[in-house]
Amino acid sequence: MKPVRFGIIGAGVIASLIVSKLKPGGAVVVVAVADVNPEAAKKLGAAAGVTKVHTDYHQLLADPEVEAVYIATPPFLHKPMTIDALRAGKHVLCEKPFVLTRQEVRDIIAVNRTVPHLKVTCCSSRYHNSGTARRARTAITGGELGEVYRVHFEQVTGGYAVGTKFPAWRNEPAKNGGGISFDWGPYDLDWISFLLGERFRPRVVFGTLGNYFPLSAERVPPCLDVDGRLAAEIICDDGLTIHWERRAAEHGPMRHNVEIRGRKAGLDLCFLPMGAKQSLHHYAYEGAADLKETVLPDAAPVWDETLTFSHYDLAAAIREDRAPSNTLDHNLHIHAVFDALLTSARTRQAVHIAD
Repeated sequence: MKPVRFGIIGAGVIASLIVSKLKPGGAVVVVAVADVNPEAAKKLGAAAGVTKVHTDYHQLLADPEVEAVYIATPPFLHKPMTIDALRAGKHVLCEKPFVLTRQEVRDIIAVNRTVPHLKVTCCSSRYHNSGTARRARTAITGGELGEVYRVHFEQVTGGYAVGTKFPAWRNEPAKNGGGISFDWGPYDLDWISFLLGERFRPRVVFGTLGNYFPLSAERVPPCLDVDGRLAAEIICDDGLTIHWERRAAEHGPMRHNVEIRGRKAGLDLCFLPMGAKQSLHHYAYEGAADLKETVLPDAAPVWDETLTFSHYDLAAAIREDRAPSNTLDHNLHIHAVFDALLTSARTRQAVHIAD
């Protein structure tokens, strides 16, 4: 398959990491780089082996050699850059969070309708690549579990080290959307959406947000203006309920737990390779009272392949003329939850999501 020629907009840490993991001679090739910081752009260009280095991303968009762009800039720039790229005739892969609000997704959809042959996707799809996730999706969408009525997603990880320094935009909701919610939340919701398929239709959200707990006057956490923990109940159209929780392990061990329960059977699995149950565990009753646990064959995620999955998925979608794993419709649902979560946390009321 002929490789897709990418231009990279944004030469920060994540773009540099991606470039280091792309396979030489593979389905993705970088042909141009743009960043307002000329030194950062030159450094990334050298790492990618390209000579087309720009300080104005519009110059990159004007390059006929560039077929698709990978936008790796702060989130508040994602919407205008995505729209500019579509108007320039480029496919788009955008870092997570895709944008800041559901309305911004709608604005991008309106532009994409004028150029429907162009693909738009988000890197929040990275964790779609694991065999565990794909096997679980097959079990759910194929009816193996029966009617799925409950999902419990809990991720408790280590907090940022004291003294950690972030770029200023990371601590500004107007530029970043939020803290842990907008940093890891897109992965969580996109992964849950991938597993559930058409069942992921959020209708009501009741949630809370909070900061990391300061341990003492001398040990102040790095983020105080954006959230460091979240908990939410999401009720979907058909009554399916999703409990979603993510926080730092301030006073206890790290853990990870995903439970999916259906009328016929249930699954326990992990989003990341951590926690007590890293394989796919299947539960079902045999007879009236005997609950049988089976560890299903799957494939643990490989980090390098996870990191670059969205790039190769978009390349395949372009060449095969199919939808990418994450679509604009997915992002409508994801950002509807974010909008509702922020409102619910502020008002302490459940929020209904309108069509």
